Amino acid sequence: MNPLALVALSACAAAMIAAAAGYFARVPMPRPPVGVYAAGDIAVLSVGVVVAPLLYLSMPGAAVSALFGLVLCLAAQFTLAPLCGGRWSWLLALGATALAVAVALTGHAVAVRVCTDVLLAVAVVGVANLWAQSGMRPVHVAAFAAVLTCYDLIATTLTRVTLDFVTQVQGRPFAPMFALTGGSSPVAVGLGDLLLLVLFPLVATRAFGRRAGFVAAGVGVAVTGVVSLLFALGALTAGFPLLTVLGPLIVAQHLVWVRRYGGERSTVDWRAGTAVRVLPSRQGASPAPQLTAALAVPVPEGLAEGTWFAVGEGRVLATGATAGEARRAAGRRAPEVAVVVRMA
Repeated sequence: MNPLALVALSACAAAMIAAAAGYFARVPMPRPPVGVYAAGDIAVLSVGVVVAPLLYLSMPGAAVSALFGLVLCLAAQFTLAPLCGGRWSWLLALGATALAVAVALTGHAVAVRVCTDVLLAVAVVGVANLWAQSGMRPVHVAAFAAVLTCYDLIATTLTRVTLDFVTQVQGRPFAPMFALTGGSSPVAVGLGDLLLLVLFPLVATRAFGRRAGFVAAGVGVAVTGVVSLLFALGALTAGFPLLTVLGPLIVAQHLVWVRRYGGERSTVDWRAGTAVRVLPSRQGASPAPQLTAALAVPVPEGLAEGTWFAVGEGRVLATGATAGEARRAAGRRAPEVAVVVRMA
């Protein structure tokens, strides 16, 4: 493979991550009325990604190109709309799509790749921002990456699904792969790999802060760089499932940040500019003074084992057969006092 093209591919991946981050920081996208993401949504998305290539293989190549052309045109339009308005976004998206079709009909292979790559880059930036800004959580991206890792390994290494699909769409406009060269061994990265490369830094930034976003971006660029280097050195010669490396690293980052912070920042807090905070349980903070004082109060003499008692202001306020009874009784006796309920 061409070493310069491999370097350029890694640079393009880094540029798309940076462009998506800039868009994420400055351009609020309209939020679709879809509620919140749930495990079922990710399951449906995963099934769609796994089944789609099998369906495409049964379709004529022209039909696959037309379908992806429609998807890329719509994605480019909603990505550009917040930047230049609805009318201009439609003109630009439709113009770029028509140009790709025109150069394909006239047989200009390099121009087809350029037009497709531009549309694909814009679409990836937009889709990643739409998902990140509308509330997709790191656990969802990690689960999606885990599923795609297994699928990529099977489809690329153990079966011919990826090879047959690449053969079917290669050279056609709107092929779902960012390709810098053609031929039997193209320098390219698939749409799914590219989407996760761009998506996870955005979601990590929203949930865990800028440091997590920078780490995710650095990991993604490093993975593409190392794989490109291995191709340049001849250690890799056939198609390599990038997600078999990237996917586990996304899952690992999610686990590290959740353990570090004990949770994640909500989309509402991110939009409000609220800083990410480490939960007290992750800071090793001492128990609240109220709890410490309550634990220091001795169990009343003669109180049967298993009986609940409510403590407030350093004294026992009430007892009860259940925690609720003890709390309610204490509330009636001293409604202004905060209580802690214990069992004898």
